[in-house]
Amino acid sequence: MKFIINVLCYGLGAMWLILGLVGVYDPNIFAKNDIVSLNVVIQSEAGASEIRALAGMFSFMGLGILLATHQSDTRRGWFSVFGLLMLGLAVGRSVGFLPYFEGLEEKRVVYAGIEYVMALIFFIKSKI
Repeated sequence: MKFIINVLCYGLGAMWLILGLVGVYDPNIFAKNDIVSLNVVIQSEAGASEIRALAGMFSFMGLGILLATHQSDTRRGWFSVFGLLMLGLAVGRSVGFLPYFEGLEEKRVVYAGIEYVMALIFFIKSKI
């Protein structure tokens, strides 16, 4: 069980790091990516700068996850923070399911489910 959670945490850390680095390199690819689900058109340099800032946050989150997974005995509390971040992301996306917001869409339901699973993985990792 611990081995599986470690592998999942390494994979999630690598995923966040790669997504972030792609966004820092080319914000247009990042903004139109289905995984990030921004689907925005960057119309100015300020917009590109904002997307790069978000991507930088993603890459450092990935680095933090990788570091915490590698040194899990001393950085166990970090996984509670990562779990809360993922839970906040999933809850925020779930609020959009309400009829007076965007409503249900299959893709967003799948993304919210994945985010809940990521939060669960990080919470489990913080306890074992």
